[in-house]
Amino acid sequence: MRISTNQFHNQGVTSIQKHQADILKTSLQLSTEKRVNTPSDDPVAMTQINALKQTMSTINQYAKNGEYAKSQLVLEETAISDSISSIQRARELAIKMSNDTYNEANRKQTAAEVGQIIEQMRNMMNYTNSEGEKLFAGSNVNEPEAFTVDVNNPDFYAYVGSQNSPNYDVQANYGSRFVQIGFDDNNFLAPNDLGDSSRVRITDNGERVFGVPGGQTQFVDGTGTPLVDQPDHNILNVMVQFQKHLEAGDAPPDEIILDMDASLENLSQVRAEIGGRQNRIESQYDGGEIFKLSLEERRMTLEDMDIVQGITDLTKQQNALQMAQQVFTRVQDMSLFNYLR
Repeated sequence: MRISTNQFHNQGVTSIQKHQADILKTSLQLSTEKRVNTPSDDPVAMTQINALKQTMSTINQYAKNGEYAKSQLVLEETAISDSISSIQRARELAIKMSNDTYNEANRKQTAAEVGQIIEQMRNMMNYTNSEGEKLFAGSNVNEPEAFTVDVNNPDFYAYVGSQNSPNYDVQANYGSRFVQIGFDDNNFLAPNDLGDSSRVRITDNGERVFGVPGGQTQFVDGTGTPLVDQPDHNILNVMVQFQKHLEAGDAPPDEIILDMDASLENLSQVRAEIGGRQNRIESQYDGGEIFKLSLEERRMTLEDMDIVQGITDLTKQQNALQMAQQVFTRVQDMSLFNYLR
């Protein structure tokens, strides 16, 4: 078998180039501290790494969604807390004005304060976030007002989902804005978020929040005659009727105080539900962070470089290159022409 001088030369060059490529690859891995820098390094691992990174990115987005949802729920909680304080003050006044020690003049003077409470309540019930969206208009967050003037009774107010509203829209009674805060198993969005821990509601149906369960107040005109088209039984209308009694110098009937109590109980329950939603956001966040730690550990196993092992490999490769270069120098001298001189 004959081996040409050119074949000796090519094999030596190939060996040197291979060792140089190995050193370059290991040096890159040490500088980036990553075992896998390109798909060719480990195609299977690279696919898994990309999938892990995508999942972790999704978890981070859910965390951001949760922060946004919490900020909106804080606004809603604030509006409800302010409303509760206003109703409690109105209730105190109603109890006082029911006492015979207060005369007609006292009640008319108190009517002015109740008017201020009504205005405060109306502002809270039409609360708008920084994006111009109504918190209590259900799914109709872009409505000008969640509670507008009643078309049949201009002194009273109607929810946008009520037929008494000039902007009546039945969609206001269904669903509301949801934010996804975790992985979902079916991607199905129900009208409410009950039982779906992956989503949280950040707006509410105003009729449900400010309506008076089992409302008893009889809405009457200035002469005491019941209105033909009775306004909606919401707490704002109860306040308006309370003010009308005071303006007429009359003591408020017991039904008004009972409706205030019912509204306070309802609002307290809604506020507790908001607290539950905030807790759910925290739970989803904690679960996501734990899951992300597991994913990060797996990613590190696949992608990150063992520095000690890398330095050892680099030393071996440098020694191998040095030996290959020395062998190549020796092989270059193994030529017939060197013996013919």
